Amino acid sequence: MSTPVAVARGLNLHLKSGGQPLHILKDVSLELSAGEVTAVVGPSGSGKTSLLMVLSGLEQATAGSVSIGGTEITGMNEDKLAIFRRKNLGILFQNFHLIPSLTALENVALTLEIADPAMPWKTVRDRAAQALADVGLDKRTGHLPSALSGGEQQRVGLARAMVGNPKLLLADEPTGNLDQETGAHVIELMFNLARDRGTSILLITHDPNLSKKADRQLRMNEGHLDAMAAA
Repeated sequence: MSTPVAVARGLNLHLKSGGQPLHILKDVSLELSAGEVTAVVGPSGSGKTSLLMVLSGLEQATAGSVSIGGTEITGMNEDKLAIFRRKNLGILFQNFHLIPSLTALENVALTLEIADPAMPWKTVRDRAAQALADVGLDKRTGHLPSALSGGEQQRVGLARAMVGNPKLLLADEPTGNLDQETGAHVIELMFNLARDRGTSILLITHDPNLSKKADRQLRMNEGHLDAMAAA
């Protein structure tokens, strides 16, 4: 049996809001396999995005552990976490978060430049161009985000997230700002790319139709994570 791409054990997260303690994640455990798409659904405030933040190392759990690709990231300092994320994780946001002054190619290339400053520019450029071609944007490489549709911007975001061939792709409501048809196209591209490359996906979504396309569905409710019964 293959080693899981990501393993979380006994995650708890306590935060304060208005001076009041909140128990956000409650003994959450999870394993994600290579090439597997796992959807997490649940109401707003249930802890879905907090789980994503902890798995990425952007938020430190109060208790529990997280390992990605066999590397324990719990307790890593910020500098080491930043380096680890660049080489092992891809993140796809609802609001695209492209740099408006950079072209599509430059937005994707920047990820490679940050991950490996010694990489020759020709290699960076060629890999970024291929990543954009993989999402059908080979003719839009020189366009700024303002000249792209919402769907095209999210495809640039997908290319940026996948250009480094991450072990784990974390997608937080990636179709939330897209119409149904455009969102379905982005999701199909994302699933196909990840499965072809053996990348594991953790998908946060409110869309039940989207979650049904995943290999596995989990439900987050009041900080607890549970498997959903098959339909």
